[in-house]
Amino acid sequence: MAAGLTAEQIEFFHREGYLHVPDALGAEDLDPVQIELEGIVEAAAQRLLAAGTIDQDYGELSFDRRLIPLVRQDASAAEGINFPANLGTEIFDFLHNSRLLNIVECLVGTEIYAHSCQHIRAKLPATGDYAGSLSESEWARSTAWHQDLGVLLPEADETLIVTSWIPLVDAGELNGTLRVIPRCHTEPLRRHVRPPEGEGGSYTVAPEELPDTEPMTVTVERGGLILLHCRTPHGSEPNRSQGVRWSMDLRWNDARMPNGRPQVPGMLVRSQESPDTVVTEHADWVTAMKLAQVSRRGSQFYRWH
Repeated sequence: MAAGLTAEQIEFFHREGYLHVPDALGAEDLDPVQIELEGIVEAAAQRLLAAGTIDQDYGELSFDRRLIPLVRQDASAAEGINFPANLGTEIFDFLHNSRLLNIVECLVGTEIYAHSCQHIRAKLPATGDYAGSLSESEWARSTAWHQDLGVLLPEADETLIVTSWIPLVDAGELNGTLRVIPRCHTEPLRRHVRPPEGEGGSYTVAPEELPDTEPMTVTVERGGLILLHCRTPHGSEPNRSQGVRWSMDLRWNDARMPNGRPQVPGMLVRSQESPDTVVTEHADWVTAMKLAQVSRRGSQFYRWH
């Protein structure tokens, strides 16, 4: 099991703008998060069953299948999966996972801040027959080319923000694993615009600003992860498999640097300088997140207008 990154891996990340780390995590790391997500899906199924929206709870289906018939009948079945609706104890613990933080520390240093822009995604098969507006979002379709720095404020332009993209199921070309455009993360941030109709994501790199570099499709088995530089363009194709592509994109930066999303709290998860200020209580995280939902109203979130 990886204790961190090798010198060769660190050099690859800084040269290419991304890094695939196979076997970074074990079942003991990922299973608790998956079980918590299964509980969210179970609660949604029981809510819809009680409301008469569905006539069975589909409890016999596997983790990568059960959400599909629920969402086909009611898009709200997926509403509790992502932050800030999902502030469970297991995802809180995972943000403190020592194996994961040992890897992150090799890139951002010892003062590790769990960024406020985090996501848990259930990328559904793109069959086009989902209820509500879900079929028009990144939950089911492609995610347009974007840079993670592009959805943050300019205060973070000098901060290295690293995304750890972690699938909970094997992720390949068929079910929409990540695609990255390497070796352009040292260039200026590209202009972002609203994505074309039918493509997911809040903003996308303007088509005329896409680099003339061949994209890489990165296959990741469960237990592996992809590390992304915040200036590396990336996206994904539609999920053309029969199952849900479950994944987490968790972002990290040096806690002493601006993170570009000051309206929403992240949390300090590792520190040599100020170990007493590391957030270790789940209730403290939940309280801060709930307060931010009120206080951030009317705040500017994006640099693009």
